[in-house]
Amino acid sequence: DAGLATVLGHEVSHALANHGQQRMSAGILQQAVGSGVAVALGNKSQETQQIAMTAYGAVTQYGGMLPFSRSHESEADKIGLTLMAIAGYNPEQAIVFWQRMAANSAGQAPPEFMSTHPSDATRIANLQALIPDAKAEAAKFGVTFK
Repeated sequence: DAGLATVLGHEVSHALANHGQQRMSAGILQQAVGSGVAVALGNKSQETQQIAMTAYGAVTQYGGMLPFSRSHESEADKIGLTLMAIAGYNPEQAIVFWQRMAANSAGQAPPEFMSTHPSDATRIANLQALIPDAKAEAAKFGVTFK
């Protein structure tokens, strides 16, 4: 139950925080600027244009879009942890869930900087730091944990 609460809290949090719309807006901005770069390079050689556009794509992907996505994931973890706690699920069980996920995907994940999600280790460390706040929020609603 607590594992399901972890996932549902996280996914509901994406909707509550409007992450889908933000991601679409960021993608549109990335494309618009890319079009501007292409126009600005229109009088350059094909090779120069190709190198510049490849560099633009890499810089915006690894320096902008992926970190942006990881920040959304971390925000959804934070909100989701609080939601699960308010619903009566011990937020410490989110750690157990992510440890189980890490064990099931050991060695299969790309390096964190190349991923849309924080690494399992980062996610677990972040959640551990957030547990006291989630419990405090739940306590405001009379929820306590053993």
